[in-house]
Amino acid sequence: DYAVSPGDSVVVVTNNDDAYRTALAVKAAGLQVPVILDARPQGGGVLAEQAKAAGIRVENGKAIAKVKGGKRVTGVAICAQAGEGAVLEEIACDAVAMSGGWSPVVHLWSHCGGKLLWDAERALFRPDGAKPPTDQDGEGFVLCAGAANGAMTLDAALADAALQGAGAASELGYKGLAEAPKVDAEAEAAMAAVWMMPQGAGIQLRMKAWLDYQNDVKVSDVQLAAQEGYESVEHAKRYTTLGMATDQGKLSNINGLAILSDALNQPIPQTGTTTFRPPYTPISMGAIGGAARAEVFQPIRRTCLYDWHEWQNAYWEPVGQWRRPYCYPKAGESHEQAVNREITQTRTSLGLLDASTLGKLIVKGPDAGKFLDLLYTNMMSTLPVGKCRYGLMCNENGFLSDDGVVARMDEDTWLCHTTTGGADRIHAHMEEWLQTEWWDFKVYVANVTEQWAQFAVVGPNARKVLEKLGGMDVSKETLPFMQWAEGTLNGVLARVFRISFSGELSYEIAVPASMGRAFWDMLLAAGEEFGATAYGTEALHVLRAEKGFIMIGDETDGTVIPQDLGLDWAISKKKTDYIGKRGQERVHMVRADRWKLVGLETLDGSVIPDGAYAVDEGKNANGQRNTQGRVTSSYYSPTLGRGIAMGIVRDGPTRMGEVIDFPKTDGTSVKARIVDPVFYDKEGAKQNV
Repeated sequence: DYAVSPGDSVVVVTNNDDAYRTALAVKAAGLQVPVILDARPQGGGVLAEQAKAAGIRVENGKAIAKVKGGKRVTGVAICAQAGEGAVLEEIACDAVAMSGGWSPVVHLWSHCGGKLLWDAERALFRPDGAKPPTDQDGEGFVLCAGAANGAMTLDAALADAALQGAGAASELGYKGLAEAPKVDAEAEAAMAAVWMMPQGAGIQLRMKAWLDYQNDVKVSDVQLAAQEGYESVEHAKRYTTLGMATDQGKLSNINGLAILSDALNQPIPQTGTTTFRPPYTPISMGAIGGAARAEVFQPIRRTCLYDWHEWQNAYWEPVGQWRRPYCYPKAGESHEQAVNREITQTRTSLGLLDASTLGKLIVKGPDAGKFLDLLYTNMMSTLPVGKCRYGLMCNENGFLSDDGVVARMDEDTWLCHTTTGGADRIHAHMEEWLQTEWWDFKVYVANVTEQWAQFAVVGPNARKVLEKLGGMDVSKETLPFMQWAEGTLNGVLARVFRISFSGELSYEIAVPASMGRAFWDMLLAAGEEFGATAYGTEALHVLRAEKGFIMIGDETDGTVIPQDLGLDWAISKKKTDYIGKRGQERVHMVRADRWKLVGLETLDGSVIPDGAYAVDEGKNANGQRNTQGRVTSSYYSPTLGRGIAMGIVRDGPTRMGEVIDFPKTDGTSVKARIVDPVFYDKEGAKQNV
């Protein structure tokens, strides 16, 4: 056995026989034990005699009045345990070993719901076998054995373990042997509960009588808590921080409960215990934070097509915790050229997008429609089965938080699509309202984002590709815009949503994630004659900007409401309330001069820097130019052959045709005309075919 000595001269102070084992071990290691101070007037048993035989001085009925020293221990002042702390003798030492008795490890029993029993004779809480943790049928399902059950000596622990093991075997229909191994155990004298040392210590000693050695909680602190009215053990714990260090009260709680009970003049069982919370073994900050570094700082989420994207030389973009292809550059192609090629092919023939990362939340139950009406700005309860509706979600202040298409699956089930980065956040948002505000709603929410792969099939030839696969009627008449249907495509179970984020004829196909790669290969094979081209997130952004569609996180920044973006049409006039409605009615929110969404067209066809501010006349109190708007999205449009931008400008929709100035970081500026934010196919002829 190996150990590190905390000092060369160790004084041992105890109220039980076990500390004599420590003293004998220290002596055997060649260190000095000047004295064992046993608070019990009658002293110890066989182990005490062994200590005396080893030449160790033993003082019964004695205690420590003070520990001497500043930066380290230099000695102890001895007094009578039954007295008030009058010093009888000082003994030099450089370490003090204390033993106040043992407590069973009842944490797991308590975590499961088992009750505890106070054992006054041994001054400990032990499991109450009559009140075990119970299962769903009210039957006990946990047994404690050995020391965990309060058997604190070796022979008693072995006997109890054999008894409990036999009982467990019997419960399972087996015959158990209740005979424990025989051991030679020294007879031990009864311990004495010592809650104060010395027991008559005055206020000056109590102010330096430490209970919690990690949080420096003193006897006087607990007594003050009781005096201040913190009679609940949980309140006293938080008032004093007793037991809130890394040991979670293993060293101090019993003593603290006893001091609190004494101050309240009530028995310890009436005071009770604090709540035992997992984990039993503390977790270090290193264990928690050690893995969160370098490449594993955040979990990396990948779709079922990740390997295919890699094979196609995808340039990756982090979107939330997902990795999505920004573009697929071919040999000798720049990222800009790759994006332009992907856009052009999608607009003129056929593009394919891996949209699997979009959030998919199932909202189900008798009250699901009512719940969604309160979450979204428009009505969802009236949405017919088989149809889709675009929805906006706001926070309590009225600011736009997320958007997406909602599809009604059946009479009490809706599928809510969210942004890629919003799935977990919106799921938590829904759960918070269900659990804290509308707890009586009969609604269940499940995040099924990773259970479904979802692909956008976009472009003039999109329908032809699905018709080649066969299995479902995807014609305009059978599956018109903003409807969905379930069936099989080329033998694969599929949900086909007739929605578009590009302004083109478009379908989003959801298939089980396990079939995602196989179905993607089917799309590529069927679309080969049309030059099927995978496109990434940048092409997606340009396509939607050409159509004037907003993007959460671009056109929104936590200060924008739907009305600022011209989305009044997505706000129900029939509903009396929804989350954010009252916030949107505040004076500041209805001002005529709020910054609102417009299109921006540079006079020279260039691309305005993303995030650039439009300056106004005059300066503010800080000497800075006043501003009247900013760019929210800016791209080069290969479809239109020039730069396009979306932005929010003060009272922008009433200022069509006006030219405003955007300074650049190089000292130059670019002029742009305020125009309609829809740059491409405003009538929607391309998507409604």
